[in-house]
Formats: sequence, structure tokens, C-alpha cells
Amino acid sequence: MPQKHILVVDDDQNILTLIKTILSQRDFRVSTALNGEVAVSLLKQDKFDALITDAMMPQMDGNTLAQTVKSDPKLKDMPIIMVTASKEVDLVKKSFSSGCVLFLPKPFTAASLLSLVQLVLK
Repeated sequence: MPQKHILVVDDDQNILTLIKTILSQRDFRVSTALNGEVAVSLLKQDKFDALITDAMMPQMDGNTLAQTVKSDPKLKDMPIIMVTASKEVDLVKKSFSSGCVLFLPKPFTAASLLSLVQLVLK
């Protein structure tokens, strides 16, 4: 089975490294971006099986990124997991209305991250 390619977007380099390490150990191919604008550029250049994005980032937040992805006919079926430290119910609602399929609160465990990724890739 070919490796699944995941794009991870977060403005915190430590979170990017953590998620990339967890997923790479499970044989996923992982690309990273420090902001939504870089992520949009990468999405146009390569094929990804899923997107994991932080909700709160400067320049382009996760919801705007999700809306951008879902508005692109080539990308609209890509599953998106929103990750955030925020506990605001409105943010969770906005994430789902933006096109995210799952929500992962920070801090998270490797097991919870992996189970959500495997769920969206089925």
C-alpha cells in the first residue's frame, strides 16, 4: 500500500516536529508548513491524503485555510483535522462549518492523533 501523504500546518515549530515525528514513525509521509499561505502553495504543488491544521495562526487561520481547501474542486474531498488549544465552543462549531471533519484538542496524545488520522483516511 502506498504511503499516505499528510500536510501538517501550525505556526509552532515544536508542534510541527511532534506531529511529524508521531506520523513518520507510523510510516506516513509528512510535509509541514508554518502558515496557511505556505500550505495553500504546497497543496497546489503536491497530492495530499489529509490536512492537519492549527486553528489559530497569524496571516491565515485554520478555518480560512479549511474554507480555501474546500472551495477548490481538486481539494474539496480532502479530510481536514483541526487542532487547537482553545476550548471555545464557537471555534469548534466554526471548524466544522469550515469543512473540518474532526477536531483534536491540544494537548493531545500520540494515540489520539494516530486514531483520528487513521479514521479520516478510511
